[in-house]
Amino acid sequence: MSRVSYQFYLTEYEGELIPEPAWKQTMIKAESYLDSIMYVEPDEKTLPKVQFCLCEVAELLYQNEQNKKKSGGRDVLSENTDGYSVTYATEAEAGKININSLDKKVYTIIRRYLDFTNLLYAGV
Repeated sequence: MSRVSYQFYLTEYEGELIPEPAWKQTMIKAESYLDSIMYVEPDEKTLPKVQFCLCEVAELLYQNEQNKKKSGGRDVLSENTDGYSVTYATEAEAGKININSLDKKVYTIIRRYLDFTNLLYAGV
């Protein structure tokens, strides 16, 4: 069961970006990122931080998916609006750019919300 309902997203987080039909799939992806580095389950005190964190990660993932759809599934390497030109990444570049930058953004959000909660794995 999801830690965050669509109703929470709309009312508490005051989110507007993700439509309800896309909510479940997007939240599953957001929770998979968090679950990969969370060491313990949140308690009453830390659950709100986890919920807000998941909402922000879900919005980032949803926006990334929408951007890929706009560019036909290709990753944009650079864009110039002066004469409007777009440079797309090659397949090898695209995989590296997309995974590394998206992961970095997701983990930055998670750390911002949860660094001092003792929920995240601290390493050996």
